[in-house]
Amino acid sequence: MSASAAAPINYLAFEGPHGKTFPRVNSRSEAEQYMLTTEQIERYRRDGYVHNVPIMTPEQVSRLRDGLEKIVTSKDRSSELVAANSEKGTSILTYMQGAWMIDEAIHDLCFHPAITIPLAQLLGTKRVRFWHDQVFYKPPRKGANVAWHQDYSYWQRATPSQHITCWIGLDDSRLDNGCLHCIPGSHKWPLLDSTNLTGDMELLKKQLTVEQSADFKPTPLEQPCGTCSFHHDHTVHGSHPNLSDRPRRAIILNYMADGTRSNADDGVMMPGYKSIPKGEVIQGEWFPLVVDLSKFGL
Repeated sequence: MSASAAAPINYLAFEGPHGKTFPRVNSRSEAEQYMLTTEQIERYRRDGYVHNVPIMTPEQVSRLRDGLEKIVTSKDRSSELVAANSEKGTSILTYMQGAWMIDEAIHDLCFHPAITIPLAQLLGTKRVRFWHDQVFYKPPRKGANVAWHQDYSYWQRATPSQHITCWIGLDDSRLDNGCLHCIPGSHKWPLLDSTNLTGDMELLKKQLTVEQSADFKPTPLEQPCGTCSFHHDHTVHGSHPNLSDRPRRAIILNYMADGTRSNADDGVMMPGYKSIPKGEVIQGEWFPLVVDLSKFGL
């Protein structure tokens, strides 16, 4: 069989990184170099997010861009679990889940210690599991908005609420190309009803109390590629259209504390995933353990 005709690799079969794009951690001293500062952790506790966290070299960013572009432009995208192009007038948003199962670098990014070690710190746990991935691809000049929302409003099939999101831009994220915005302090709000992510940007505001409306002050998370942001699963966030002449490509990796349980009556965690009966701990190859700080005495 020729290399071009070789069967795709089943990355679910690997309990950790497969390639060499990102480093491994083998000691406490190596793990400690990736830890967030006390100031960064306090900022997350106060605001519900922390951003501009360096995680990648230009070479690593380039590898991820190549992998993502190959998936987006492929004529055969049958291996994706969820893929959609949302078109509203002249605006377009390409959204997908499952890229981590297709491309080696995207798969290994899920285990990158510059991401997973801070996650454990912010969640206040030693063991963290992968939840699922997302791609939001906004093309130049016509990339659509992503409406205000709280992540956990879509994730109530998992309980308790102990999830966190890592937002990774593969392009410099600026106001003109639709960078992520967060509402400081909104992680302390009760859970709001979910809305259409590709719909009306402002629809969520109809649910807000007078006090919440007064505190609804979006903060842009402008940050260069090679950095990421982390936000709480109740933090209200969204992004405006891409009006620039460059793309705004983002990989979003979602995680949960080890021990999170299924809360789905039908056992379905994510479309296409193996079912997990209600009440059982979420684990297995679809939800791999990405870090265990106890291995390093942390």
